[in-house]
Amino acid sequence: MTQNAGYTPEEFAALHDQIVDTFARGGTLADLRDISDDECEALYTLGHGLYEKGRYADALKVLGYLVALNHSEHRYLVALGATAQALGKYRDAVQQYMAATLLDPLDPTPVFYTGQCMLELNQYAAVIESCDLAIAMCKGERHAVLLERAKAMRATAAAKSSKES
Repeated sequence: MTQNAGYTPEEFAALHDQIVDTFARGGTLADLRDISDDECEALYTLGHGLYEKGRYADALKVLGYLVALNHSEHRYLVALGATAQALGKYRDAVQQYMAATLLDPLDPTPVFYTGQCMLELNQYAAVIESCDLAIAMCKGERHAVLLERAKAMRATAAAKSSKES
């Protein structure tokens, strides 16, 4: 019988069971590897800093690793989506934004960013849907700027859509 990455079949089965149990309890790869929340936050800070400096390819690597470690943190998914978006990887960005929306369905930000990506992909009906949803989700002063941006993007998509018809 062959070994799996240096593990005996029994060790491999025990590791498998540990992974399944951790994920079933809502755990993350960071939990399995004993990577603390502070270490994850340090990676987030590094990735965010690289993004802010325009080093998107490097930020994508750091943030991709971070999301692999902790797939349940909304901010990490939004940051990875923004980085993919900055690199023109719009479909990848949309996947991250959709996952972020599932984790925090009250935050209109990733819904709005999804609309931006769909605009770049000339998917005007999807832009309008994203904007309508983001507009409905915006509450109070906290989202005032985002609300105005979503309304403007919706108008742009509607105009482009009517030109294509």
